[in-house]
Amino acid sequence: MAAEAVLRRVVVGVLDTNCWVLHARGDRRALVVDPGDEAGRVLAAVADLDVVAVLLTHAHFDHVLAVPDVTGTLGVPVLAHPAEAPVWPHEVEAARRAGHWDAGTATADLLARDPAPLAFSASAARWDGAYTPVADGEALVVGPLEVTALHTPGHTPGGLTLSVDGHLLTGDTLFPGGPGLTGPPLSNFPTIIGSVRRLLTWPGPTRIHPGHGPDTTVAAERPHLETWTARGW
Repeated sequence: MAAEAVLRRVVVGVLDTNCWVLHARGDRRALVVDPGDEAGRVLAAVADLDVVAVLLTHAHFDHVLAVPDVTGTLGVPVLAHPAEAPVWPHEVEAARRAGHWDAGTATADLLARDPAPLAFSASAARWDGAYTPVADGEALVVGPLEVTALHTPGHTPGGLTLSVDGHLLTGDTLFPGGPGLTGPPLSNFPTIIGSVRRLLTWPGPTRIHPGHGPDTTVAAERPHLETWTARGW
């Protein structure tokens, strides 16, 4: 009998990022996806598991702030797509200049309400950007699970989606209602539409677990692809 994938969601940080913990039912070996903040809560969520690696769907600040604490505590590597290499340095430099992290279209509202959660600290521990490269189509072994990494660029150049046991962990590539934001630097709308088109070839019941907000399914989103393409966002 094939292993059953189990997903735990830990919602963290100023942008309510979904940090996912993936393991097989009955097996302790696990993968942490996008530890975006609140390392203590992420570590508590895996206290009964043996984490083998941290994987980044992409390197925007709200998906990586807890990386140094999580990987330092657990002694595990960071996995990412090689095309993502310029994103984190760009994030840090832009935040250093502005004095705050860039939260896209939510930035102005968040700063107006309370600037503290977005404030950039030059002295805070930050991920050093080092990672083990993961290629498109590469099989990642998490206990008895075989997890397929898919290169799904557009929101960022090295965006990754994970496919396992009827689930897609899409990061900020695909949400209920459309593709992720392509306004920031290093993003591209036609590219993300190509990535979304690829993901929507999965069977209809496949569950989509995005980087923020609720889950959806391929069947629920597929009919809207051409509408998204025409509207341009």
